[in-house]
Amino acid sequence: MRDRCRRAFARGAMLALACSVLAGCDLGTLLDVRLPGNVPDEALNDPSLAGVLTQSVIADFECAWASYVAGTALLSDQFIQASGNLNQRNWGTRRVDSSDASYSTSGCQSPYGIYGPLHIARFQAEDIFRRISGFPDAEVPDKTKDLATVRIYGGWALLALAEGFCEMAIDQGPLMSRTDVMKLAETRFTEGLALAKQANVADLESMALAGRARIRLDLEDFAGAIADASGVPPGYVKYATRDETSSRRYNQICANLTCPAYGRNASIAPNYRDVRWEGVPDPRVRVTTTNKVAADNATVHWYPADKATSRAEPVRITSYQEAQLILAEASARTGDLATARRIINELHAAVGIPGYDPGATATQSEVVRQVIEERRRELFLEGGNRFNDHFRFHGTEWAVPYKGEPGSIDPNGVDHTGVPYGNTTCLALPDVERVGNPNLNG
Repeated sequence: MRDRCRRAFARGAMLALACSVLAGCDLGTLLDVRLPGNVPDEALNDPSLAGVLTQSVIADFECAWASYVAGTALLSDQFIQASGNLNQRNWGTRRVDSSDASYSTSGCQSPYGIYGPLHIARFQAEDIFRRISGFPDAEVPDKTKDLATVRIYGGWALLALAEGFCEMAIDQGPLMSRTDVMKLAETRFTEGLALAKQANVADLESMALAGRARIRLDLEDFAGAIADASGVPPGYVKYATRDETSSRRYNQICANLTCPAYGRNASIAPNYRDVRWEGVPDPRVRVTTTNKVAADNATVHWYPADKATSRAEPVRITSYQEAQLILAEASARTGDLATARRIINELHAAVGIPGYDPGATATQSEVVRQVIEERRRELFLEGGNRFNDHFRFHGTEWAVPYKGEPGSIDPNGVDHTGVPYGNTTCLALPDVERVGNPNLNG
């Protein structure tokens, strides 16, 4: 994986460089340009390229994030499969195993290419941080900001690898648990946060705090999650930009799943249709249908009315609302029910639906369960959150059943078309990694 990441990094960095200088080219001689097939590693050790190298980290992360969000949404109970394509059906019925090339060796322009793209983004963040750190301060005006950016985006790539995969290998190994990767992500967020504060870039500070709060909630460091989530300011939102210039840049939920003109390989699950609170429609989960069939020519295609409606729609990475829900859960799980209730009621008031637990009579267990329900609604189709909640609460009193399990939309283990569900609860470390990584072969 490390060598593959290096090759992808060099190609991506030089493409970004070519784009950055295009405005200064003589377009009449553009076809005379000869781009090299291989880029010497030392060519990237140029302080004048620091900004371009930083942008390449963002670009590769955004590509990988769009694929990660789409793949994990389809694995979760937000969708039912509705495709004539075997790969799409396997994802929609949780039958993704370690030999599946769709997530392991595909690029992020392919449906659910996740593993390689996330590692490329992670590797670039590490490699470029090392390069920029070695550049003379005087030759890189925004050096601290650049370093903060690559550290924080690298932390988010690690977060996705930690939450999405059952176990992990970084570069040459050794084998790492989810917890190991989460702790590494926490370290990267901590380093990035310090640099962002030094550079005085509020946007990056908030992005680091939101990421570290999410990781600390995963690790059940509730005090740390509360401290970080409390620091994310009202109105904050961070997007991965999308457009239609290339399939690498598409909103993959639209392109593969939801947009009637492009996707239709899945349909919004019944439990996300006509979502209400005390009889009032909840505008956070707005879905619709034209009663036309999806790609399988059998299942009625339901799709979101106001999310992932075009291939150019930005993909939310994190937000103030997500941070508030982290704060609510961590507070509830440590006995501060008043804070959790307040946050739930503020979220309800923001969308015009009735309040929650006006008499403050709900127990701690009930409040935690309500926070999970609020996450289901507020974070609909966002950030791999629902897939992570399936895993985090599996086997607890607050279990969020996977599709095909008792208590789910298909409790008998068979979907609406008669296809049996598989047992994917997290993505396995791909076979190609085990075969090709010298430290994982026994």
